[in-house]
Amino acid sequence: MKFGKVMAVIAAAATIVCAGCKSLPTAEVMKATATSIGYAAGLVANETKIDDKARNTIVEIVNEVAKVIPEKGQKFEDAWTPVAKEIVAKLIADGKITEGIGTISLAAFGIAVKGIDYIFDIRYPKAREYEELVAAAVSGFTDGFLTVFKPANDATKGTAYKADDAAYKWLKANVK
Repeated sequence: MKFGKVMAVIAAAATIVCAGCKSLPTAEVMKATATSIGYAAGLVANETKIDDKARNTIVEIVNEVAKVIPEKGQKFEDAWTPVAKEIVAKLIADGKITEGIGTISLAAFGIAVKGIDYIFDIRYPKAREYEELVAAAVSGFTDGFLTVFKPANDATKGTAYKADDAAYKWLKANVK
């Protein structure tokens, strides 16, 4: 009987200690969560007043940065922003966009970066340490974002994902 009570006390203590812990999702759950957060970020990005060239630039940036997986523990902002700046610099140098469009594109792209970092900073802080979960998040996030934030000449309707309400509200409040 004493052993049972000791185990019950240990179990209760463990429950209290871990009550605030966020468990790690499976890769499937991470992808689904990231997709809905990407969709929310795309909705917020759609609310910005940008022209077609800036929109197309952002789509190009997101497609390219999706190939970049941050190093273990690295924020997406730190991994993706230099790539985005290189893309914009090349487009400007090639005469495809103006510096003004480049600046606007980078600012709007910041919404995507904040959205994907939201996943790891707020939802699943420990998940950043697991390559499989980071890859699932990148895949889901970019799918969700690009479903709603499309190139200017793309009139297709994407898969109807549901936007993550908490992420949408957070992005609206934290993106200027």
